[in-house]
Amino acid sequence: MSLLPLTAPAAILIARTDKIGDFVVSIPSYATCKAMFPQAKIIALVSKHNRILAQHVPVIDEVVCLDDFVSEAGALDFAALTARLQALKLDAFVALVSNNTISKLAVASGAKVRVGPRSKPWSFVHYNYGLRQQRSQCIKSEAAYNLDLIAHLNPQRCAQVGVQLQRLIYKPEDVVPVTSFLQAEGLQQGNEIKPFVLINPFTGGSGANLNCAQYGAVINKLLAGNSALEVVLMAMPNQAAKVEQVLADVTERVRVHVYLNQGSLMVATALVERCTSFIGPSTGITQIAGNLGKPAICFYSSRKSNSHTRWALYGDEQEVPVTLPLEALDPVTKEIVDLPAALEAQIVTQTLAWFAQGKVMTAQLWDSKTTSAAAAEPTAAAPTQTAVPAAPPAAPVAEPPAIEAVAEPPVIEAVAEATVPAPAPEAAASAQGAEPDVAPVPVLATAGKPSLTVAIIAHNEQDRLPKTFEQIQDIAAEIILINSCSTDNTVAVAQSYGAKVFTEEFKGYVEQKNSLIPKCTQDWILFLDADEVVNDELKAAIVKAIASGSAQAYEMNRLTFYLGKLLKHAWQPNYRLRLVRRAANPKWVGEIVHESLACDDAVARLPGYIIHYSYRDVNDHFERTIRYAKMSAQSYIKRGKKPSLAKIIFSPVFSFIKLYFIKLGCLDGRAGYIAAQSAFIYTFLKYVFLWEASLGLKSQYDERK
Repeated sequence: MSLLPLTAPAAILIARTDKIGDFVVSIPSYATCKAMFPQAKIIALVSKHNRILAQHVPVIDEVVCLDDFVSEAGALDFAALTARLQALKLDAFVALVSNNTISKLAVASGAKVRVGPRSKPWSFVHYNYGLRQQRSQCIKSEAAYNLDLIAHLNPQRCAQVGVQLQRLIYKPEDVVPVTSFLQAEGLQQGNEIKPFVLINPFTGGSGANLNCAQYGAVINKLLAGNSALEVVLMAMPNQAAKVEQVLADVTERVRVHVYLNQGSLMVATALVERCTSFIGPSTGITQIAGNLGKPAICFYSSRKSNSHTRWALYGDEQEVPVTLPLEALDPVTKEIVDLPAALEAQIVTQTLAWFAQGKVMTAQLWDSKTTSAAAAEPTAAAPTQTAVPAAPPAAPVAEPPAIEAVAEPPVIEAVAEATVPAPAPEAAASAQGAEPDVAPVPVLATAGKPSLTVAIIAHNEQDRLPKTFEQIQDIAAEIILINSCSTDNTVAVAQSYGAKVFTEEFKGYVEQKNSLIPKCTQDWILFLDADEVVNDELKAAIVKAIASGSAQAYEMNRLTFYLGKLLKHAWQPNYRLRLVRRAANPKWVGEIVHESLACDDAVARLPGYIIHYSYRDVNDHFERTIRYAKMSAQSYIKRGKKPSLAKIIFSPVFSFIKLYFIKLGCLDGRAGYIAAQSAFIYTFLKYVFLWEASLGLKSQYDERK
């Protein structure tokens, strides 16, 4: 006999244990479940990131935090958590998103009704009333996928009550720092709050975003468009440097106010509710703005998994989604490389229109919402709980008019590169061999950073260094750069990021990189090339590895960004030793080409990867292929290797087969084929150059390029 439809449950647990935005879009599921079963106790199983949010959702009666049962070593005390859940005497366990741990908990909890998404083989066993959802197809919003699972408990009752939208309710103490800030900035006098636009540009790992300069340009246009407009920038304290990058070219700084939130989500919620409109990427704080129904411009990428269809601000009829083409985004920062003028104008026009409709607000408007006794309000018909007719949609929710980035995606160069200002007058002196007369070198802040030196050699890399520095400047206590007599603005760019710059004649890759080591003063050294960028996962792993001290040296994988995409197969895997404790005696070894780092200790491996922006375009790629083939031939000559016709004939073919078929470069599309073809040409040429040298013909090359 089926236990569904559920009729009179006493306790229902709903699990959503991932990120902030993921939990916010699940709030309608908790509210709808409470409306379906007003007599039931609704329990939320959440992560530590969302505990505070769950405690401020009135329809949630009790919160269980998964992380309370995780040891300092990261191990889950499954038995203790199971005992906690069994004590709740659950009638139903609903997993809005599942993994192996959650599905096992569903069974161990003792709940007779277990509902969850059926995707993995074990989920068909653990969830006795599961649903096949295939969320990867992204045909509806994340909130709608969640609601489908709630509706499955009792479809008829869900249709009767309709989807419920529960707004977050904060407490009086959450308002205190917001009021103090607004009063100090002249945005609030007494109970009256002046209209302002809130921008939260850096939060989380959004699928798409503007860069700092583009946000600054938008702010300038907003300020010019309405003399009464005020802007509040909200960020975390560790993002203060990026805030300054946003404000670098803002002309009227007096009308831009910076709020550095100390990590309180509910304080952030109180500030969001007081703005006239919101601008930001698709992340947790933006989802909170959507929960509050604020007029919001939200940035999404065209990738299915990051799209507006999947991550719409559910229940926010005033959201205007902005879709940024995936191919126009930098693969590391996920920021659009060039913001089209038409798109910028649309963002500004919409925001100004919302601002013109805004009125001076009264702080008393929220007094009834800032009560610590919020949970005492009738939950089934709470005033902040809005019924949306009809059951969870089976088809995609109709999307509001979206701002498309461009009718056709802008043309992006093969390698998306940071824009660097035209060389200053001092660069001309550098081009003639003189040291540029640069501004005083800023001191790189070291507070709270690991004892880490980032060490780089560079020659004419002014355009690629900013991307490298931006990813590591917040974790590096020191940056050392050896400039190989560059003729562009490399020195000035490096010094602008606080690097200590030493200019030396190029001595070969091995000697030049070994010259970095005695200049490093921190306990750890991270060696990078000027065309390499660490991704976020690797950056976090580096900080964790240094803190743990469990190993003395670490290698990391390197992916090549080529012809507009990351090659996930060609040239893979490509692990390189790059992070070494200075006490482990690091040293570079090798010959003319293909140098490598060695040390005295065992090497561990880090997750994440380095993105290698090696080739600017196909022309650059094949020019280097020829140059490296000559260098390899010279290396063979030094080792006494003799030319072979068999090597000339068969080795190039094997190189192609290895890269394209064995390494699965074929899965990288056209770029993978071109990479494999370059391997053929490189191998062919190095043996031809070796044969040429055996004839006494000189082969010239420049190691530095």
